Parts: sequence; C-alpha cells; structure tokens
Amino acid sequence: PYTTLFRSVADLVDPAALETLTTPATLRLGREIVEQGGVDVIAFGPLKVRAHVGKVPSSETRRTTELRVDGKTLDWSCTCTSKPDNFCKHCAALAIVTWRNAPAQRSS
Repeated sequence: PYTTLFRSVADLVDPAALETLTTPATLRLGREIVEQGGVDVIAFGPLKVRAHVGKVPSSETRRTTELRVDGKTLDWSCTCTSKPDNFCKHCAALAIVTWRNAPAQRSS
C-alpha cells in the first residue's frame, strides 16, 4: 500500500479540526457559502488549495482564499482580513469543500 509521508491540506481540515479552527458562527457562515455554491476552486493539490469564495447572499464580496500545509500545520490567508490568525468564513467554506473533494484515503 501507498503511504503518505506528509500531511495534506485535507488531513488538516477534517470536521473535528475545523471546529477547533473557527467559531460555531463562522463555521455556519462557511457552510452557507458552500450550500449556495460560493466556492470556485482555482488550484487543488495536496499541499495547497486556492479558491475564489463568495459572490453569494451570505458573502456578497468575492475573496481569494488559500489553505496550505506549512510543515505539519495548516496555514491560511484570505483577502477579507489583514489578521493572519483569523480563520474566516471564506477559509471555513474552502476547508469544507477541500474535505469533501479530497480522496477518501487520508493519512492519520
């Protein structure tokens, strides 16, 4: 069997991890963005996922959002904020889409 020597973005945004990265309200808004079709993935790889997020009723402005692996931890950025520690609704939406679209076999 194939063994992964690194953690992917999807490994780091599983539902349990996502609940620790953001607040319940922000997670709810991220889910709404996803349900409204507001995530347009630009690049989808194991170490970096990038998308335009928004242009839907729950997030009228379109933002560029990125999730990436930095060593063994998750790093992120979004054009909605200049605060690097803010895992916003756009990051939450992209994380949800990343988890849903990743291969079923994930490292543990």
